[in-house]
Amino acid sequence: MIIKNQEIVVEPSRPFLNDKLNRIESAKVLTQFVLSTKDPMVVCLDAPWGEGKTTFLRMWEQHLKDKAVPTIYYNAWENDFTDDALISIIGEISSGIDELSTSEDTSKTKEYLNKAKGLGVALLKRTAPVAAKVATAGALDLDKITEQAIAGFAESIAKEELENYEKSKKTLSCFRSSLQDLAASVTSSNDPKPLVFIIDELDRCRPNFSIELLEKVKHFFNVPNIVFILGADKIQLGHSIKSIYGSGINVDGYLRRFIDFDYILPSPEKGKFAQVLFQKFNFNNYFSSKKEENVRNEKEQALEIFTDLFNIYKMSLREQEHCCSLFSLAIRTTPISDPLHPIFLCFLIALKVKDTDLYKRFTSEDIEPITLIEIVKDMDGLNNLFDNRYGVLLETYIIGCKASCRYGPEEVTHIYHKQLKENTTSESVKARAGQILNLLEMFDSKGGLGVLGYLINKIEIASRFES
Repeated sequence: MIIKNQEIVVEPSRPFLNDKLNRIESAKVLTQFVLSTKDPMVVCLDAPWGEGKTTFLRMWEQHLKDKAVPTIYYNAWENDFTDDALISIIGEISSGIDELSTSEDTSKTKEYLNKAKGLGVALLKRTAPVAAKVATAGALDLDKITEQAIAGFAESIAKEELENYEKSKKTLSCFRSSLQDLAASVTSSNDPKPLVFIIDELDRCRPNFSIELLEKVKHFFNVPNIVFILGADKIQLGHSIKSIYGSGINVDGYLRRFIDFDYILPSPEKGKFAQVLFQKFNFNNYFSSKKEENVRNEKEQALEIFTDLFNIYKMSLREQEHCCSLFSLAIRTTPISDPLHPIFLCFLIALKVKDTDLYKRFTSEDIEPITLIEIVKDMDGLNNLFDNRYGVLLETYIIGCKASCRYGPEEVTHIYHKQLKENTTSESVKARAGQILNLLEMFDSKGGLGVLGYLINKIEIASRFES
């Protein structure tokens, strides 16, 4: 059994071979979309952090290359150490140009690239002389300079700024023209396709770098036959924008200046990724080796409770993977013949991953079991957890988990005895109370009571191994 989920291998010519989330449909839709126009375009692939954007973009990158679409992948987060986004983007194009070119004569491609690089550097240098003179002026002894000299200096600065502005406009026009020629040179003239530039992890960059990237992409690379795909969580990107421009900025309005279209990466259907993780972590082999009567349904219980918890808590794919990693480590510390109590163990793991504060309050005995149940029932989106298939069993575990004698002290179970006795209690509530009391008696005979410390120990040991 493995401890950590392995990276998905992207096979050339079969990039979606190992795709278990059926996302090839999104790749086909996006491919058709970017090939349908020659206009400059910026598309944001929007999904929360941890939803598999990078894996999808890597697969789609190869899918595009297999279809002879010139494609560059750029991880913005790995490059935000640079001081200028423009140089970073041009450098990425430069490093991948040999692989991009499909023309037999690559000399033209190199010519256009070198021209674009030179013009890009020129754009950066336009303001340098002015900046240097302003800095020098700040170091002068202004008491010894006449008003006329100051006025003359200011006039010369203004004149140079105007000249630089005019030169920059011409340089920018030439830069865009060379980029357009470059994009045309890396595809077949018989079957022209746009140059697709994928910028991933934009939402994880330093705020000023992510914003600079957006602005440079739109202002400098807005030319026909170049399509930019931005992989980002727009909510997190919005936080970056607010950190620079203030909380009052209209984030959606700001992003609309730079992004032409959004594509929301669809989430997998309920339980799909849980099944994938159980297969990848080899849980099936572990559970199939458990033959004892009292543990033979543990795989079904674990998969079902995790599926419900992942769905109810709206966990990202990364959070789901984290839960299964902890579960895998907990399994490794459990002898094959011992009960795993998967219903309760999976609940505690999910609680630790998604609501660490509540997990700590419960496991440190700051709150009683019945209080935890009430908190969970009142939480938005979690009110159906105890009504699911294993809801009664989970509630029983929570109620009896701290007991050290026969199914717990009276203060723990009195609420269920009270429900059985009251005439105003509905029959369904009475039936549920009876089930829980019967299960507590069964727990007493089979060792299910007082299991909290046993399971906490497994989780905390597993947590020490986290990567």
